[in-house]
Amino acid sequence: MGKKFYIRTFGCQMNKHDSERIAGLLSECHFQETLEIGQAEVIIYNTCSVRENADNRLFGHLSQLASLKERKRSLKVVVAGCIAQKMKEDLLERSPHVDIVVGPNDLGALPHLIRMSEEKKARLCQARDKPQQEITSLPSKRKSAFKAWLPIMTGCNNFCSYCIVPYVRGREHSRPFEEVLTEAQELVNDGVVEITLLGQNVNSYHDGNGRGFFHLLEAVSQIEGVKRIRFATSHPKDLSPEVIDLIAQRENICNHIHLPLQSGSNRILSHMNRKYTREHFLHLASLIQERIPEVALSTDIIVGYLSEEEEDFWDTVDMLKKCRFDQAFIFEFSPRPGTTASMMEDRISKAEKQRRFRMVNDLQKEISWQKNRSYIGRCVTVLVEGRSKKDPGEIWGRTDNNKVVNFPGSSELIGKMVSVKIVDAGAFSLKGIAHVPRRTTSHENWVIFKGELQRISD
Repeated sequence: MGKKFYIRTFGCQMNKHDSERIAGLLSECHFQETLEIGQAEVIIYNTCSVRENADNRLFGHLSQLASLKERKRSLKVVVAGCIAQKMKEDLLERSPHVDIVVGPNDLGALPHLIRMSEEKKARLCQARDKPQQEITSLPSKRKSAFKAWLPIMTGCNNFCSYCIVPYVRGREHSRPFEEVLTEAQELVNDGVVEITLLGQNVNSYHDGNGRGFFHLLEAVSQIEGVKRIRFATSHPKDLSPEVIDLIAQRENICNHIHLPLQSGSNRILSHMNRKYTREHFLHLASLIQERIPEVALSTDIIVGYLSEEEEDFWDTVDMLKKCRFDQAFIFEFSPRPGTTASMMEDRISKAEKQRRFRMVNDLQKEISWQKNRSYIGRCVTVLVEGRSKKDPGEIWGRTDNNKVVNFPGSSELIGKMVSVKIVDAGAFSLKGIAHVPRRTTSHENWVIFKGELQRISD
């Protein structure tokens, strides 16, 4: 029996994918994954450094390991991911409980680093700036049998003033076109029905032979057996009308686009180096909603950015009212060391950032609630993802436009497409019942699955 390892993942979808690769690599090297941190002999924190609270969460978790390290002297604590890449050896100095620091470009070396740390009783750091081995070449241990992340590129060339990503993930690098298609086909052959194409900016994908993201998305959508295709994340300056039309035309490309706005003020957008204006974003959002009627549009918003004046803030509020996003991820600005913004004076007080956050958050919750209420009485198709954490009698899943739906049902439906009638809605999710066709009695518990009427097991 190999050593047991535990992984805790912070941050974006790319980090979740990296954690699956870490788990696959260690499992291939005869380690055994555990979901109980107390049972682990190797604890891995795969980290995010996009926002300050991500750093704080990591160090909070690390401080709680003191007693565990005292009881288990052989325990190895690993910090991987973007904080590891950013801090390197400084992380070992700051956190005495950490044994190994490994960056995203060196994940393939993790089994060797664990072995060397044990043999030499040493604390080690390996976080080089260029990939030594493509992360996609590592084995993967997926969390889901029916859903999969599929990276198409890594890195970013945009250098938004507030963003640490180009400094910890490097410059843009696209995978070969055929390599992506081959992996997509392998995933389908393995039973995957939903694929999410991943990149810091997927619209920047190019294979060096004139084929861009439109061509790749089109090719993946033509693979037989792919029922749902998602992608994350898009940049407003790069999302093309051709991609929008392709989403509208292909049934298996999900009607959901995450399009980060960040600010509604042209002055702040310029300061952020976002390379688009509010007018361009409004035109793009209008085009999306016109050509994809059932689309759900989500976004990211930063409030309290450096010199954001009251007028700038109200420009952002105005954009939320005009675009009417289905969902928005709202953050208070926090400068990240090493970025352009971190070298400038942050003139907005914490209290003012919190006030603006509350105002935008309250407005978006109302908009989300109104949009979700429009689904009441409708039947939607849900890919069931698991059991509800709040109600053991319920299962949950997502519609193709990324609405979370909770409804009573059996675990046997996990991984299946189910027709659900929406009966209630909140700001963050929908509530439904398995759809009962008219030819059955109202007391029977039925669903439509793959076009066939099936009874749900009690």
